[in-house]
Amino acid sequence: MSPYSVLKKRLSLISLGLALAITLMSTSFPVPAHAQDGITRLKATLPVQFIATQICAQGDTSCSTCINQSGYYIEAQGLADTSIGPLFVRLFKCYKPYDGQFGTYSGTLTTTAPNGKDSLTWAYSGKNDNAGDFYGFGPFSGTLTITAGTGKFAGARGRVSFTAASGPTFTAGPSPIQFAGTAFYYLQGRIELTSSN
Repeated sequence: MSPYSVLKKRLSLISLGLALAITLMSTSFPVPAHAQDGITRLKATLPVQFIATQICAQGDTSCSTCINQSGYYIEAQGLADTSIGPLFVRLFKCYKPYDGQFGTYSGTLTTTAPNGKDSLTWAYSGKNDNAGDFYGFGPFSGTLTITAGTGKFAGARGRVSFTAASGPTFTAGPSPIQFAGTAFYYLQGRIELTSSN
């Protein structure tokens, strides 16, 4: 085999290898969701740390209202990995253990981009799907509906559904009752951004 043939064969293999690598790279990494007619698919995973309490900070009327309805006031915080980028999350909700078959949730969730300017506020509505297991793990689900937006999310509309599971809780803080734990969410749905965003 001549040196020219060997070189030609090596270049062909290198070209084939590069083409394969480019193909694999383009299919291996997720592509951000693109807006089509202003509508963007939203998918997210979200782990949060939470505390559930029956003690309210002075002047916290949302908490007081929840406690006065025989509920537990829950604050949760975490970092969502979403199809529109990373978002810091703060959740304030009321858990009413005697509503529905296994208890219900209502409240407000805020998602904020790392720049601190682009945020979405969502109405939170959910329910426990069953009573949970012996070890304290329990599934719950619900919906989030956009109520406000700032920065590039100003004027946004949309709704997403979530499925979630909470881990075992442990008693924390002073009495009467406070619990802390972790919950894991999967969200999916669509949001509509205004044309100026």
